[in-house]
Amino acid sequence: MKFLRMDSPMMHFLSKVADVVIINLLTIVLCIPVITVGAAFTAMHYSCLKIVRGEESSIVQLYFHSFKENFKQSTIIWLTMLVIWAFLGFDFFFLYTNVSVVGSYVFWGLLVIAILFAMVCNMVYPLQAKFANPIRRTWKLAFVYSIRHLPSTIIIAIVTVIPFAGMYYLMIILPLFLCVCFSGPGMIAAALYNKPFKKIEDKYRAAHPEEFPDEEDEHIFDDEAEMAAEEADKKAKEAEKKSK
Repeated sequence: MKFLRMDSPMMHFLSKVADVVIINLLTIVLCIPVITVGAAFTAMHYSCLKIVRGEESSIVQLYFHSFKENFKQSTIIWLTMLVIWAFLGFDFFFLYTNVSVVGSYVFWGLLVIAILFAMVCNMVYPLQAKFANPIRRTWKLAFVYSIRHLPSTIIIAIVTVIPFAGMYYLMIILPLFLCVCFSGPGMIAAALYNKPFKKIEDKYRAAHPEEFPDEEDEHIFDDEAEMAAEEADKKAKEAEKKSK
């Protein structure tokens, strides 16, 4: 039967499904030590983006390549994230146990901050996975991206929560949850940020053709091209205003 041939669309689809499940299981296992959560999620997003682009080969090799490459910075990002969430959690608890008129206004202000920070957290690992930047700039880019691409950010946040909400209300889906709880939303997120990421990479390739003479490079990129392009656009607009 043709659909059982290794090069058939059906087998190609099943192969991708298997890769997604493998990524999810690797992420779960590597999240268990807690300290490695950041590197695990960075590697997951790197691998998911490879699948979305059809660039995957050995998915396990790709996963651990990114895990090793980004371990230090991803761990620092993860620990920073934990500290900020702990601070916000303490503030919410304090306000909950000390109700007042002023406290209610502070509560809503903190809620807005928490939502914004959650949006940034959804984008910081994909950016860390693909672009080589100092940690501070990665956080800044995550904030800018989450605001600039707000509809995509909201969708990513929703699909990230859905598996956990489903597990809470329906324990029968536990096997499915363990197969795609992280990589499933990661695939949807990768499909959404693939296009804007590709634009940045194309600009970088155009600015540094000597680094990519023959084929696609597997390593992470820098976003110098985007910064240079934005600066050039800004100067052009200023020059145009002066000429008028």
